Amino acid sequence: MTVRHSVFIIGPPGCGKTAVWKTLIKVEINGGKDTAYDTVNPKAVNSDELFGAYNKAKEWKNGVLSMFMKN
Repeated sequence: MTVRHSVFIIGPPGCGKTAVWKTLIKVEINGGKDTAYDTVNPKAVNSDELFGAYNKAKEWKNGVLSMFMKN
């Protein structure tokens, strides 16, 4: 977590993904760290919308993940 900007938690429904990220957030907060989180369903957008891409005018358009990082 010290060198990572994000963590992906994947698994089938009901396997405890929500409990894991909520526990991680509590640990970080209790440890006195400034902590922020967002949840994303990567299946709801295509890869260009998720990661970012160049448009036809060769301009970079940020994706969902890069916008979270900037904020």
